[in-house]
Formats: sequence, structure tokens, C-alpha cells
Amino acid sequence: MLTRRTPDEVTLEIKDPVDPTALSQAKSILSELRPSDSPVVCPSALLSVARRLGDLPEGNDDYIVSSEKCKEAFDGLKEEDRKSLLNIYGRVKAFAEAQRKSVVDVEVDIPGGKAGHSVSPCRAAGCYAPGGRY
Repeated sequence: MLTRRTPDEVTLEIKDPVDPTALSQAKSILSELRPSDSPVVCPSALLSVARRLGDLPEGNDDYIVSSEKCKEAFDGLKEEDRKSLLNIYGRVKAFAEAQRKSVVDVEVDIPGGKAGHSVSPCRAAGCYAPGGRY
């Protein structure tokens, strides 16, 4: 059963959506990758940060994996793991396609004109994929 509350009994709690420590760490990494607020990432800095964070072994300059190596690694997996990856791929692809269909240009008449938005391609975009380091 729900408990009734009056507006006076409810407090407003506004939290910062980003943990201050994580934000500070991210800004520090970005300043290493793009010196002087350059829009271009320095490749040697990227390798350095990847090594420091454990994403690339020391002495390995191969950070782009060929299609052939990916296929070889996939083929080397146990059948159960390959099935899991294919299942995940299918789920992510289905959601991404549905999500893309939902993002469309919109224009509505309003008093005095029109309001809306348009969806257009951009040169680059970012994606955060949690790595489980927290």
C-alpha cells in the first residue's frame, strides 16, 4: 500500500548527474589526449593512457585490430561464447535500428511561425561504454 504524502513532506534533492571524482579524472585524461584544447587526439598520448589504464599491453603499438584478427579471435571462442556474442549483437542491432527510426525531423505550426528540430549527420560522435573499473 502506498503512503500518502503532502507536498510539505516531500523534499527536493538535486544531485549532480556526474560523480565529481569521475569528472575530474575524465577531464585530466582529455587534457592529456588533446593538448591545448586541440580537437585532435595525439596518437602517442592515446597509447600512453591506454597502457596506463591497462587497456593495451606495454610495448604493443597495435591498437587497431584487423577484420581478419577479429574473425580469428571469434572463431577461437567456445561455441557457447560465440552464441552469446551473436545474441548480444542481434539485440543491440535491433535496438539501435528501432532507436534510429524514432529520431526524425519534426516541424509543427505554432502561433507566429514554426518550431521543430532536424536530425543531420555530424563528423564525429562519442559513446561511453562502461568498462567496469569503478
